[in-house]
Amino acid sequence: VSFMVAILGLQVIVGFTGQVALGQSFFFGTGAYLTAWLVADQNWPILLTLVVVVPVCFVIGMILGLPAVRIRGLYLALVTLGMAQVFPAIVNLEQLSDYTNGAGGKLLGSDLVAPSWMPFDGVAGFLQSIPLVGDFFGDGDLSSREEERLWKFMIAIIIAAICFWMVSNLVKSRPGRAIRAIRDNETGAAVSGVDLARTKTLSFGVASALGGVGGVIYVAELGIASPLDFSLVLAINFIVGLVVGGVGTLSGAVIGGLVITMIPDWSSATQSAGFLPERWLQGPTGAVIRGVMLILLTFVLPGGIVAGFRRLRARFVQVLPPALPGAGAVAATPNDTTPADEDRAPSSVSGGG
Repeated sequence: VSFMVAILGLQVIVGFTGQVALGQSFFFGTGAYLTAWLVADQNWPILLTLVVVVPVCFVIGMILGLPAVRIRGLYLALVTLGMAQVFPAIVNLEQLSDYTNGAGGKLLGSDLVAPSWMPFDGVAGFLQSIPLVGDFFGDGDLSSREEERLWKFMIAIIIAAICFWMVSNLVKSRPGRAIRAIRDNETGAAVSGVDLARTKTLSFGVASALGGVGGVIYVAELGIASPLDFSLVLAINFIVGLVVGGVGTLSGAVIGGLVITMIPDWSSATQSAGFLPERWLQGPTGAVIRGVMLILLTFVLPGGIVAGFRRLRARFVQVLPPALPGAGAVAATPNDTTPADEDRAPSSVSGGG
Protein backbone atom coordinates (compact mmCIF):
# COMPACT_ATOMS: atom_id res chain seq x y z
CA VAL A 1 0.00 0.00 0.00
CA SER A 2 2.84 2.39 0.80
CA PHE A 3 4.37 1.82 -2.64
CA MET A 4 1.01 2.54 -4.28
CA VAL A 5 0.80 5.94 -2.57
CA ALA A 6 4.41 6.76 -3.48
CA ILE A 7 3.80 5.84 -7.14
CA LEU A 8 0.62 7.91 -7.03
CA GLY A 9 2.84 10.88 -6.22
CA LEU A 10 4.97 10.03 -9.24
CA GLN A 11 1.81 9.97 -11.33
CA VAL A 12 1.18 13.59 -10.35
CA ILE A 13 4.62 14.87 -11.34
CA VAL A 14 5.54 12.47 -14.16
CA GLY A 15 2.23 11.19 -15.50
CA PHE A 16 0.11 14.35 -15.30
CA THR A 17 2.71 17.16 -15.32
CA GLY A 18 5.19 15.49 -17.67
CA GLN A 19 8.32 16.23 -15.59
CA VAL A 20 11.00 13.52 -15.37
CA ALA A 21 11.50 13.15 -11.60
CA LEU A 22 13.39 10.19 -10.13
CA GLY A 23 13.77 11.22 -6.49
CA GLN A 24 10.58 9.90 -4.91
CA SER A 25 12.55 7.64 -2.55
CA PHE A 26 13.99 10.81 -0.94
CA PHE A 27 10.56 11.93 0.25
CA PHE A 28 9.52 8.35 1.01
CA GLY A 29 12.48 8.07 3.36
CA THR A 30 11.92 11.55 4.78
CA GLY A 31 8.38 10.65 5.78
CA ALA A 32 9.53 7.36 7.29
CA TYR A 33 12.35 8.85 9.35
CA LEU A 34 10.33 11.84 10.48
CA THR A 35 7.59 9.49 11.69
CA ALA A 36 10.12 7.24 13.43
CA TRP A 37 11.65 10.21 15.24
CA LEU A 38 8.31 11.65 16.33
CA VAL A 39 7.03 8.28 17.58
CA ALA A 40 10.21 6.99 19.22
CA ASP A 41 11.63 10.21 20.69
CA GLN A 42 8.60 12.49 21.04
CA ASN A 43 5.96 9.84 21.86
CA TRP A 44 3.59 10.88 19.11
CA PRO A 45 0.83 8.57 17.84
CA ILE A 46 1.70 7.21 14.42
CA LEU A 47 -1.34 8.64 12.62
CA LEU A 48 -0.80 12.06 14.17
CA THR A 49 2.61 12.28 12.52
CA LEU A 50 0.82 12.85 9.20
CA VAL A 51 0.06 16.36 10.44
CA VAL A 52 3.81 17.08 10.37
CA VAL A 53 4.99 14.82 7.56
CA VAL A 54 2.60 16.09 4.89
CA PRO A 55 3.40 19.84 5.17
CA VAL A 56 7.14 19.24 5.70
CA CYS A 57 7.45 17.03 2.60
CA PHE A 58 5.25 19.45 0.65
CA VAL A 59 7.50 22.41 1.44
CA ILE A 60 10.72 20.46 0.79
CA GLY A 61 9.27 19.24 -2.48
CA MET A 62 8.42 22.78 -3.59
CA ILE A 63 11.92 24.01 -2.70
CA LEU A 64 13.66 21.15 -4.47
CA GLY A 65 11.21 21.51 -7.36
CA LEU A 66 12.37 25.05 -8.12
CA PRO A 67 15.02 23.75 -10.57
CA ALA A 68 12.14 22.37 -12.64
CA VAL A 69 11.30 25.95 -13.56
CA ARG A 70 14.62 26.33 -15.38
CA ILE A 71 15.60 22.83 -16.45
CA ARG A 72 13.73 19.89 -17.88
CA GLY A 73 14.21 16.46 -19.39
CA LEU A 74 17.39 14.54 -18.60
CA TYR A 75 18.87 17.41 -16.59
CA LEU A 76 15.92 17.44 -14.23
CA ALA A 77 16.14 13.65 -14.04
CA LEU A 78 19.79 13.91 -12.96
CA VAL A 79 18.98 16.47 -10.27
CA THR A 80 16.21 14.36 -8.77
CA LEU A 81 18.27 11.19 -9.12
CA GLY A 82 20.97 12.88 -7.07
CA MET A 83 18.41 13.47 -4.32
CA ALA A 84 17.64 9.76 -4.20
CA GLN A 85 21.35 8.92 -4.21
CA VAL A 86 22.26 11.27 -1.38
CA PHE A 87 19.49 10.36 1.08
CA PRO A 88 21.16 7.26 2.66
CA ALA A 89 24.34 9.32 3.13
CA ILE A 90 22.39 12.08 4.89
CA VAL A 91 20.78 9.57 7.23
CA ASN A 92 24.18 8.11 8.12
CA LEU A 93 25.74 11.47 9.00
CA GLU A 94 27.29 11.47 12.45
CA GLN A 95 25.71 14.83 13.22
CA LEU A 96 22.25 13.27 12.79
CA SER A 97 22.94 9.98 14.55
CA ASP A 98 20.98 11.09 17.64
CA TYR A 99 17.89 11.44 15.45
CA THR A 100 18.36 8.68 12.89
CA ASN A 101 20.53 6.15 14.76
CA GLY A 102 22.77 5.94 11.72
CA ALA A 103 23.22 2.61 9.94
CA GLY A 104 21.44 0.75 12.73
CA GLY A 105 18.09 2.21 11.79
CA LYS A 106 15.45 3.94 13.87
CA LEU A 107 13.13 1.65 15.82
CA LEU A 108 9.65 2.73 16.81
CA GLY A 109 6.76 1.18 18.66
CA SER A 110 3.18 1.03 17.48
CA ASP A 111 0.00 2.29 19.07
CA LEU A 112 -2.18 0.73 16.38
CA VAL A 113 -3.63 -2.06 18.51
CA ALA A 114 -6.17 -4.31 16.84
CA PRO A 115 -9.67 -3.73 18.34
CA SER A 116 -11.46 -6.70 19.82
CA TRP A 117 -14.76 -5.95 18.05
CA MET A 118 -13.34 -6.34 14.55
CA PRO A 119 -14.04 -9.77 12.91
CA PHE A 120 -10.48 -10.27 11.74
CA ASP A 121 -10.86 -13.99 11.00
CA GLY A 122 -13.70 -13.29 8.57
CA VAL A 123 -11.80 -10.44 6.90
CA ALA A 124 -8.69 -12.61 6.67
CA GLY A 125 -10.69 -15.44 5.12
CA PHE A 126 -11.96 -13.10 2.43
CA LEU A 127 -8.50 -11.70 1.71
CA GLN A 128 -6.96 -15.18 1.65
CA SER A 129 -9.42 -16.21 -1.04
CA ILE A 130 -8.20 -13.50 -3.46
CA PRO A 131 -6.13 -15.10 -6.24
CA LEU A 132 -2.40 -14.29 -6.45
CA VAL A 133 -2.35 -12.04 -3.37
CA GLY A 134 -4.16 -14.27 -0.87
CA ASP A 135 -0.94 -15.91 0.33
CA PHE A 136 0.25 -12.58 1.74
CA PHE A 137 -2.50 -12.75 4.39
CA GLY A 138 -1.55 -16.08 5.92
CA ASP A 139 -3.57 -19.26 6.13
CA GLY A 140 -6.45 -20.01 8.50
CA ASP A 141 -7.18 -18.14 11.73
CA LEU A 142 -4.94 -15.26 12.70
CA SER A 143 -2.68 -14.84 15.71
CA SER A 144 -2.65 -11.63 17.71
CA ARG A 145 0.39 -10.45 15.79
CA GLU A 146 -1.29 -11.17 12.47
CA GLU A 147 -4.43 -9.37 13.61
CA GLU A 148 -2.35 -6.30 14.39
CA ARG A 149 -0.77 -6.44 10.93
CA LEU A 150 -4.18 -6.80 9.31
CA TRP A 151 -5.45 -3.81 11.31
CA LYS A 152 -2.52 -1.74 10.07
CA PHE A 153 -3.26 -2.89 6.55
CA MET A 154 -6.87 -1.77 6.81
CA ILE A 155 -5.84 1.65 8.11
CA ALA A 156 -3.30 1.93 5.30
CA ILE A 157 -6.02 1.13 2.77
CA ILE A 158 -8.19 3.92 4.17
CA ILE A 159 -5.32 6.43 4.01
CA ALA A 160 -4.47 5.34 0.47
CA ALA A 161 -8.12 5.63 -0.60
CA ILE A 162 -8.22 9.21 0.69
CA CYS A 163 -5.02 10.02 -1.24
CA PHE A 164 -6.40 8.55 -4.47
CA TRP A 165 -9.68 10.41 -4.01
CA MET A 166 -7.87 13.72 -3.48
CA VAL A 167 -5.63 13.23 -6.54
CA SER A 168 -8.65 12.25 -8.63
CA ASN A 169 -10.37 15.48 -7.65
CA LEU A 170 -7.18 17.44 -8.31
CA VAL A 171 -6.84 16.07 -11.83
CA LYS A 172 -10.43 17.01 -12.65
CA SER A 173 -10.15 20.51 -11.20
CA ARG A 174 -8.90 23.70 -12.86
CA PRO A 175 -5.34 23.34 -11.44
CA GLY A 176 -5.39 19.74 -12.69
CA ARG A 177 -6.24 20.91 -16.19
CA ALA A 178 -3.35 23.36 -15.99
CA ILE A 179 -1.02 20.54 -14.93
CA ARG A 180 -2.08 18.38 -17.86
CA ALA A 181 -1.78 21.33 -20.22
CA ILE A 182 1.89 21.64 -19.25
CA ARG A 183 2.38 17.97 -20.01
CA ASP A 184 0.71 18.17 -23.41
CA ASN A 185 2.21 21.44 -24.62
CA GLU A 186 4.20 23.63 -22.26
CA THR A 187 4.41 26.55 -24.66
CA GLY A 188 0.71 26.38 -25.41
CA ALA A 189 -0.07 26.27 -21.69
CA ALA A 190 2.02 29.40 -21.09
CA VAL A 191 0.28 31.21 -23.94
CA SER A 192 -3.07 30.22 -22.47
CA GLY A 193 -2.21 31.91 -19.19
CA VAL A 194 -0.93 29.01 -17.09
CA ASP A 195 1.70 30.08 -14.54
CA LEU A 196 4.37 27.47 -15.33
CA ALA A 197 6.60 28.17 -12.32
CA ARG A 198 3.81 28.03 -9.77
CA THR A 199 2.09 25.01 -11.32
CA LYS A 200 5.29 22.99 -11.58
CA THR A 201 6.40 23.71 -8.03
CA LEU A 202 2.93 22.90 -6.69
CA SER A 203 2.90 19.58 -8.53
CA PHE A 204 6.31 18.78 -7.05
CA GLY A 205 4.97 19.64 -3.61
CA VAL A 206 1.90 17.40 -4.00
CA ALA A 207 4.01 14.51 -5.30
CA SER A 208 6.49 14.91 -2.42
CA ALA A 209 3.70 15.01 0.17
CA LEU A 210 2.30 11.75 -1.22
CA GLY A 211 5.76 10.23 -1.04
CA GLY A 212 5.95 11.22 2.63
CA VAL A 213 2.55 9.63 3.32
CA GLY A 214 3.83 6.44 1.71
CA GLY A 215 6.84 6.53 4.03
CA VAL A 216 4.56 6.86 7.07
CA ILE A 217 2.58 3.78 6.00
CA TYR A 218 5.80 1.88 5.30
CA VAL A 219 7.47 2.52 8.65
CA ALA A 220 4.23 1.93 10.55
CA GLU A 221 4.14 -1.59 9.13
CA LEU A 222 7.83 -2.48 9.51
CA GLY A 223 8.47 -0.73 12.83
CA ILE A 224 11.94 0.43 11.74
CA ALA A 225 13.41 3.01 9.39
CA SER A 226 16.68 1.78 7.91
CA PRO A 227 18.84 3.69 5.39
CA LEU A 228 19.22 0.54 3.29
CA ASP A 229 15.48 0.57 2.61
CA PHE A 230 15.60 3.99 0.93
CA SER A 231 18.46 3.54 -1.48
CA LEU A 232 18.64 4.33 -5.18
CA VAL A 233 17.20 0.91 -5.92
CA LEU A 234 13.91 1.98 -4.33
CA ALA A 235 13.75 5.07 -6.55
CA ILE A 236 14.27 2.90 -9.63
CA ASN A 237 11.60 0.46 -8.44
CA PHE A 238 9.13 3.33 -8.14
CA ILE A 239 9.81 4.28 -11.76
CA VAL A 240 9.44 0.64 -12.80
CA GLY A 241 6.08 0.44 -11.05
CA LEU A 242 4.98 3.69 -12.68
CA VAL A 243 5.85 2.53 -16.21
CA VAL A 244 4.60 -1.03 -15.83
CA GLY A 245 1.31 0.04 -14.27
CA GLY A 246 0.65 2.85 -16.73
CA VAL A 247 1.87 6.44 -16.80
CA GLY A 248 -0.83 9.05 -16.30
CA THR A 249 -3.43 6.69 -14.78
CA LEU A 250 -4.59 6.41 -11.19
CA SER A 251 -5.18 2.67 -11.47
CA GLY A 252 -1.65 2.32 -12.81
CA ALA A 253 -0.33 3.33 -9.38
CA VAL A 254 -2.24 0.44 -7.78
CA ILE A 255 -0.98 -2.10 -10.32
CA GLY A 256 2.56 -0.72 -10.19
CA GLY A 257 2.65 -1.01 -6.41
CA LEU A 258 1.52 -4.62 -6.62
CA VAL A 259 4.09 -5.41 -9.31
CA ILE A 260 7.15 -4.09 -7.48
CA THR A 261 5.97 -5.80 -4.30
CA MET A 262 4.90 -9.19 -5.62
CA ILE A 263 7.39 -9.93 -8.39
CA PRO A 264 10.47 -9.79 -6.10
CA ASP A 265 8.70 -11.98 -3.52
CA TRP A 266 7.60 -14.39 -6.23
CA SER A 267 11.05 -14.63 -7.80
CA SER A 268 12.72 -15.25 -4.43
CA ALA A 269 10.12 -17.72 -3.17
CA THR A 270 9.62 -19.77 -6.35
CA GLN A 271 11.80 -22.87 -6.27
CA SER A 272 10.44 -24.77 -9.25
CA ALA A 273 8.62 -24.13 -12.51
CA GLY A 274 7.62 -26.62 -15.16
CA PHE A 275 9.24 -24.76 -18.03
CA LEU A 276 12.52 -23.78 -16.30
CA PRO A 277 15.34 -25.82 -14.73
CA GLU A 278 15.28 -25.65 -10.95
CA ARG A 279 18.80 -24.23 -10.77
CA TRP A 280 17.68 -21.21 -12.82
CA LEU A 281 15.42 -20.11 -9.97
CA GLN A 282 18.15 -20.15 -7.34
CA GLY A 283 20.67 -17.52 -6.41
CA PRO A 284 20.99 -14.38 -8.53
CA THR A 285 19.31 -16.00 -11.52
CA GLY A 286 15.90 -15.21 -10.04
CA ALA A 287 16.66 -11.50 -10.33
CA VAL A 288 17.70 -12.02 -13.96
CA ILE A 289 14.37 -13.71 -14.72
CA ARG A 290 12.57 -10.83 -13.04
CA GLY A 291 14.42 -8.34 -15.23
CA VAL A 292 13.63 -10.31 -18.38
CA MET A 293 9.95 -10.38 -17.40
CA LEU A 294 9.91 -6.60 -17.03
CA ILE A 295 11.62 -6.12 -20.39
CA LEU A 296 9.14 -8.41 -22.14
CA LEU A 297 6.26 -6.62 -20.44
CA THR A 298 7.58 -3.30 -21.70
CA PHE A 299 7.68 -4.56 -25.28
CA VAL A 300 4.34 -6.35 -25.17
CA LEU A 301 2.51 -3.58 -23.28
CA PRO A 302 4.41 -0.36 -24.08
CA GLY A 303 1.76 1.81 -22.45
CA GLY A 304 1.64 -0.25 -19.27
CA ILE A 305 -0.79 -2.84 -18.01
CA VAL A 306 -3.68 -0.38 -17.75
CA ALA A 307 -3.25 0.79 -21.36
CA GLY A 308 -3.02 -2.83 -22.52
CA PHE A 309 -6.21 -3.71 -20.71
CA ARG A 310 -7.99 -0.74 -22.26
CA ARG A 311 -6.89 -1.75 -25.76
CA LEU A 312 -8.04 -5.30 -25.13
CA ARG A 313 -11.39 -4.07 -23.84
CA ALA A 314 -11.82 -1.83 -26.87
CA ARG A 315 -11.53 -4.86 -29.14
CA PHE A 316 -14.53 -6.59 -27.57
CA VAL A 317 -16.59 -3.82 -25.99
CA GLN A 318 -18.02 -1.05 -28.14
CA VAL A 319 -19.15 2.02 -26.22
CA LEU A 320 -21.89 4.00 -28.00
CA PRO A 321 -22.94 7.50 -26.91
CA PRO A 322 -26.49 7.72 -25.55
CA ALA A 323 -29.15 8.90 -27.99
CA LEU A 324 -30.29 12.46 -27.36
CA PRO A 325 -34.02 13.11 -26.77
CA GLY A 326 -35.72 14.07 -30.01
CA ALA A 327 -32.72 13.08 -32.10
CA GLY A 328 -34.93 10.93 -34.31
CA ALA A 329 -37.32 13.78 -35.08
CA VAL A 330 -34.48 16.16 -35.84
CA ALA A 331 -32.84 13.61 -38.09
CA ALA A 332 -36.10 13.01 -39.94
CA THR A 333 -36.78 16.68 -40.64
CA PRO A 334 -34.25 17.07 -43.50
CA ASN A 335 -35.56 13.93 -45.15
CA ASP A 336 -39.11 15.28 -44.99
CA THR A 337 -38.30 18.75 -46.31
CA THR A 338 -35.82 17.77 -48.98
CA PRO A 339 -38.44 16.24 -51.36
CA ALA A 340 -40.62 19.33 -50.98
CA ASP A 341 -37.70 21.58 -51.91
CA GLU A 342 -36.87 19.37 -54.82
CA ASP A 343 -40.51 19.50 -55.99
CA ARG A 344 -40.61 23.26 -55.81
CA ALA A 345 -37.40 23.77 -57.72
CA PRO A 346 -38.63 22.31 -61.06
CA SER A 347 -41.93 24.27 -60.87
CA SER A 348 -40.11 27.56 -60.46
CA VAL A 349 -37.80 26.72 -63.30
CA SER A 350 -40.69 25.80 -65.58
CA GLY A 351 -42.57 28.94 -64.57
CA GLY A 352 -39.61 31.07 -65.43
CA GLY A 353 -39.32 29.34 -68.78
